[in-house]
Amino acid sequence: MSAFDSPSPSLGEFLRAKRADITPEMAGLPPGRRRRTPGLRREEVASRASMGSAWYTALEQGRDVQPSDRALACLARALMMNETEREHLYALAGRPAPPRAIDGESTVNPILQRLLDRLEPEPAYVMDAYWEVIAWNDAAGALFSIERPGDKHPRNKLWWVFTQKRVETHQADWLKSARTLVSIFRSQATRYADDPRMRQLIDDLLEASETFRKLWAEQGVLELGSGRKAMRMPDGTDREFDYLPLRIPDLPGACLMIYLGVE
Repeated sequence: MSAFDSPSPSLGEFLRAKRADITPEMAGLPPGRRRRTPGLRREEVASRASMGSAWYTALEQGRDVQPSDRALACLARALMMNETEREHLYALAGRPAPPRAIDGESTVNPILQRLLDRLEPEPAYVMDAYWEVIAWNDAAGALFSIERPGDKHPRNKLWWVFTQKRVETHQADWLKSARTLVSIFRSQATRYADDPRMRQLIDDLLEASETFRKLWAEQGVLELGSGRKAMRMPDGTDREFDYLPLRIPDLPGACLMIYLGVE
């Protein structure tokens, strides 16, 4: 049986616990005089979630009810869930949770910047959900020429690849790398298909690069992973690197890219 075939019996328990945690005052409701518990009533949750009280009661009691994605989203809002609680709700319901919203003003934790600096002389940088480099160490700045203030997307990795920079040592390596990058980017961009900034970035790339247009039309999809590539160093020498992407829980869609030189 698939993990997404039916809700977990724990779903009702989780809903009851969340309902008990929310006071009428927190939900903007009058406290009332005859409440037996400090939390919300079932009918109040159902009303806040725009669903029938009997249907919500059946869900909370663990009966054979299949909540839709829309119903789960409404329940998450009605019960004032944070992102982690929302993802847990979807998991208990046997459904994949939507991606976390992108923080348009992504900022890097000072601890993460310290880690970048301590990775010297190995290049490392942080890339957000739009593939914009938002933090880096000196080695990465030199290798990728990150500071390019005159460009339309001055710190965007895809913009480097398709409009100006080729740090791979051979044309064949560049084409292979570019195809892989587009396939990885597509899998992430699809998750944020309704995001205006993401749509604008794709439109700009389609307009700026014939190669991007061709690779984008191939409909390839890959997951971000580790690997090895050869790159041209600032001094003109060639060097191989093992690269490793690490997800950053505090920044939805972002990752830390580390390049380790191969001896």
